[in-house]
Amino acid sequence: MQNGSRKPADLGVVLSRLKTFHLDADSIADVVAFGERAIPALRIILFAREPDGFHQVRCRAAEALSLLGAHDILEEFLRIPRRGDAVERLGDDVVMSAAARAIAHRKDAKTFAFLSELATTHPLNGIIAGLASFGLADAIPILIDALDEDEVRVAAEAALISFGPGARPYLLDAAQKFKSVNDPSQSQLRKCRSILLLLGEIVLDPSDAERIRSFMTSNDVQTSLLACRVALRSTFKPAQSDARARLTYLRSRASWLERLQIDQYLDSPTDQ
Repeated sequence: MQNGSRKPADLGVVLSRLKTFHLDADSIADVVAFGERAIPALRIILFAREPDGFHQVRCRAAEALSLLGAHDILEEFLRIPRRGDAVERLGDDVVMSAAARAIAHRKDAKTFAFLSELATTHPLNGIIAGLASFGLADAIPILIDALDEDEVRVAAEAALISFGPGARPYLLDAAQKFKSVNDPSQSQLRKCRSILLLLGEIVLDPSDAERIRSFMTSNDVQTSLLACRVALRSTFKPAQSDARARLTYLRSRASWLERLQIDQYLDSPTDQ
């Protein structure tokens, strides 16, 4: 392979550029220009242990391996157990995320199943993003489960938003499960808020809005506020009316920051 008109003469020189902490914009492309000859060296870089947690060079190696089509090596790396102390594991997790994003370029059933397994057993931001990139509805329940994890919740929310209205029935079913939870933990509350936040990005019809109506009276203020937002954006007039009444009630007891949030919700136009 070649990168434009440039033809690097020495693989070792190009690899040394790849391994510098100051990223040369052309270093990955120049390594890839060597084709399969570069794969063994890139594998060594990817699998190298870094007790200090440095990850940049190994992430570049993962990207280059993907561009060379060496997805089996990326899968091999993603299957190895995490190792070392907390610092080394943190670096490994960053590289694992990069490798997951890279292997996701191989859009086949095997890779989807593999990333689904990883997202279930060891969710990381890159794994969540890689899984969502397939756009398959089978990923949605896994992404909703990932909302349990504080470290990947933002990535899971972004992934679920990318599915648009297709995520609606799954999110509604997940919300229903909270109705039977007595004295929810903080982790459960954070997940519930995420689900309501995501439902607030989708216009619900009357029957759907009715399913989340009870959350407006939650003792958790944020849960109540987010449920009111969902109701205001629905097409269900009774829920919209209840939401405005609830927000007005909460505003008189809210902190100044919560009042700003309530005013934003009340000032937003409702869907007709």
